[in-house]
Amino acid sequence: MSSAPAPALRDLSFAEKLLLVEDLWDELARQPDGIPLSDSVKRELDRRYDDYLANPQEGSSWEETRQRLAGR
Repeated sequence: MSSAPAPALRDLSFAEKLLLVEDLWDELARQPDGIPLSDSVKRELDRRYDDYLANPQEGSSWEETRQRLAGR
């Protein structure tokens, strides 16, 4: 795949490019089996899930996290 963007892509506005990226991401998310995970990543995900199951009250809600990030 070429690293140079297609000419039509260069003509898109920033907002149009962002929408295109969102559409691409949504399409990839519909095919989760297409994203290969290494064994180390799988182990880490399992570890984190086990931590959550053992301590579901730990951590922050999405709303708390969002507010914390917005305050930076």
